[in-house]
Amino acid sequence: MSPEPRAPNAAGNAPHRRVRVAVIGTGFVGPHHIDAIRRIGLADVVAIAGTDPARTADRAAALGIDDWTTDTAVLLADPAIDVVHICTPNRTHVALATAVLQAGKHVVVEKPLALDLAEARSLVALARRVDRHAAVTLTYRGYPMVRRARALVADGVLGDLRLVHGVYLQDWLAGPSDHNWRVDAAIGGASGAVADIGSHWFDTAEFIAGRRIQGVFADLATFVPRRRRPLAHASAFGGAAGPVEDVEVSTEDAATILVRFEGGARGACVISQVSPGRKNELTVELAGARRTISWRQEDPELLWVRGRKRSSVLTRGPDEGTAGPGIPSLPAGHPEGWSDALRDLLRPFYAAVASGRSIPEPGTAAYPTLEHGARGVAFIEAVLGSARKGAWASIPGSS
Repeated sequence: MSPEPRAPNAAGNAPHRRVRVAVIGTGFVGPHHIDAIRRIGLADVVAIAGTDPARTADRAAALGIDDWTTDTAVLLADPAIDVVHICTPNRTHVALATAVLQAGKHVVVEKPLALDLAEARSLVALARRVDRHAAVTLTYRGYPMVRRARALVADGVLGDLRLVHGVYLQDWLAGPSDHNWRVDAAIGGASGAVADIGSHWFDTAEFIAGRRIQGVFADLATFVPRRRRPLAHASAFGGAAGPVEDVEVSTEDAATILVRFEGGARGACVISQVSPGRKNELTVELAGARRTISWRQEDPELLWVRGRKRSSVLTRGPDEGTAGPGIPSLPAGHPEGWSDALRDLLRPFYAAVASGRSIPEPGTAAYPTLEHGARGVAFIEAVLGSARKGAWASIPGSS
């Protein structure tokens, strides 16, 4: 049975009821979703689902969750569960999200939303048809200084936009002994590094710029064409001891991509998961006719604003937390990071669910929707098409 609504607070605001949440997926990102949900203050994680009984039971105990299962149908049949988070390998996203929405529940899906654009669009249509809130965790939108950069661009501080460029560099797949399901095309999809991290650079660049990338010219590389896959379970970013098998890899581990924005701006990004010493180096720089701004994920509290005669570094101010329910953002000078960005990204989603608000009209949501997730899939498909043909490729829906 769903819990009763709470009484109105002292300020007389409309009451929220506690939202009950299940998380499918017990690997790297699932526990971070659970942490973010709890810190928002509006919801309780009541169950998790995994594929291995022993591992799922251990994870549930470690996270203080009483109920666990390896049968997702049990979660979907429970009328007391309001929201389901899908934190599973890419190939499972569409089937699970479809089942969640058809069960009448709200959904949060890890990116990429789908392995092809047609399936992504089918999920968009389904969520709207069943009138359920549906979000994709495009986490870097949650950083305060990313939102401030977006506001500066929207306010015209840069002048006419000219160039947008940056990188997303990691090293966790730099050697042949490094393996993860993300490099297996049958599980992760035809794209490797671009789908996994390049899609984040794409969304962050578009989000800050406030305009769409219309076309791409991509060059993909697989610098480690054979890898040693553990025969036992291996965690993300970890690897595993024990027997391995040598396997061929068809997905890219690096990419260089030229981009063209609507309005005439040009840009480029370098994507790599094989760059030694780089752990999570996401950067975005935008140059306009008057000023340039740049942001770096590994130093997220700072935003550079550069001009011909003077440059400055903006820091997060006391009023630049995310307004909303739950635990507030930390005061200025108390650095916030990736887990805080994930929490802040999900805050408006949970506020909408808890208050019973209707789903937002397209383009008006305060959280990244399935439409944004489908756009990321369109970007991935355009990159793959461009690399195959050695030519510019348009991103569907960008004109």
